[in-house]
Amino acid sequence: MFDSNGFLNFIEETEHSKEKNSEVYKILIVDDEPSVHEVTNLVLAPMSFQGKELELYHAYSAIEGEEILKEHPDMAVLLLDVVMETDNAGLDLVKIIRDDLDNSLLRIILRTGQPGHAPEEDVIVNYDINDYRNKLELTTSKLFSSMITALRSYSDLVKIQKNKVGLEKVLASTSSIIDMHSIDKFFAALLGQVLTLIHDETSNSCSSMLSIYISFHQDEKPIFNTGTGIFSDADTRQEKVREKYGERVFDALREQQHIKTDDYFIFYHKNNLGNEMLIIFDGKTCDIGIEDDLLNIFVKNIAITFDNLLMSNDIKESQKDTIFMLSELAEQRSHETGKHVKRVAYFAKEIAEELGLSELEVEEVFTTAPMHDIGKISISDTILKKPGLLSVDEFEVMKSHAKKGYDLLVNSEKRLMRVASVVALQHHEHFDGAGYPQGLQGDEIHIYARITGVCDVFDALSTQRIYKEAWPLEKVFDYIEKEKSKQFDPVIVQAFFARKEKILKLVEEHKD
Repeated sequence: MFDSNGFLNFIEETEHSKEKNSEVYKILIVDDEPSVHEVTNLVLAPMSFQGKELELYHAYSAIEGEEILKEHPDMAVLLLDVVMETDNAGLDLVKIIRDDLDNSLLRIILRTGQPGHAPEEDVIVNYDINDYRNKLELTTSKLFSSMITALRSYSDLVKIQKNKVGLEKVLASTSSIIDMHSIDKFFAALLGQVLTLIHDETSNSCSSMLSIYISFHQDEKPIFNTGTGIFSDADTRQEKVREKYGERVFDALREQQHIKTDDYFIFYHKNNLGNEMLIIFDGKTCDIGIEDDLLNIFVKNIAITFDNLLMSNDIKESQKDTIFMLSELAEQRSHETGKHVKRVAYFAKEIAEELGLSELEVEEVFTTAPMHDIGKISISDTILKKPGLLSVDEFEVMKSHAKKGYDLLVNSEKRLMRVASVVALQHHEHFDGAGYPQGLQGDEIHIYARITGVCDVFDALSTQRIYKEAWPLEKVFDYIEKEKSKQFDPVIVQAFFARKEKILKLVEEHKD
């Protein structure tokens, strides 16, 4: 099942196990003597190597050879004469190939009928060629041997280059996905990076036609999935997988192995936590531009990232639950519904998104806004639960909840709590400087606190409290509009009204 490196072996589908390889090795003959072309053609035309036939190209000058090489950068071997339109035309072409065309993979066999003009020792040292042959000594068997040696070298270099590019793609793709902090974005990034990873720039056929299905499984049941091509539609995605691959997917999960054919590739991985990952490549798989072992490394890294993301998500959700419970406790002490803090959080999130804040900032607004009144926990019941209007002295005590909330949170080692302490301290500050406790104005007030202040007032006025009835919504909207540039930041008021319909839906979803 597993090999010595910890990679999974393959279930080979016998009816498809051998690929029909229609590729060829391209050979260029550059020589100004037609007879040389004829003889070379007779020797090489019947040859094949690694199941690939040879495709011969002919040029009768260095200039013509250069043009062919520009059109065919995947040329494998060049049989090159030295003396053609100039005494050093062949040697000059070598320089152009290596320097101007930046082609280091092409194997160059220099053939000369005038070895005295281009001494072997000088040419080998000063020019980046791979073999040097005297035409008079180049028999059929020696030409055959030279060609096989050159093709083997070219094949190895191409494989090394492909693995290097593949490894670079794996590193780039993995690092890109590791930066994702939500399940949805993780899957969107994962799908995009898999598409980038498998694309072979040297091919113009199969890989672009592949459909891809990616899923994570627990107990052989998919828990998250995404896809492209025939798997693009989320509503029909799993049905298509069952219809086309039902038994094969079951085999991959049961045997914990990959299944690969010419027409599809089911890639399987299981991590230490028991979660299983499947990638189905549907379509001709011959041009997937990455080696299977590199794809295995990529999938292993992604599976680890996914597990970490799930654990991080659990921690974040637990943290949010704790924050909501503490915030609700503070509100319930004053006979206000705990749903107030949730509504404020959801309103604040809408406004933050409308303002174009970053994903992290939107998340921080959503998480810290509920803690704006956490300082009420230290206010006495006689003031907090008083049904009528507060006296001047009582109101001063009530106002102290902002500073008390700040003091409660500011010394935390967690950045989020320190941010929440600022929201608690400043959410009653006014844009014109008439608020409390510090009399801050404008941008001196943290934007999270400015957002929370609008949301807190909107919810307080539009719902019933122990000391007041709920205001009609139109009256609340008129008040917020009237207090623009006074109590409230005008930009945030504009964002509030831009999300008015969504906010009203949230009021219904989270009503008392």
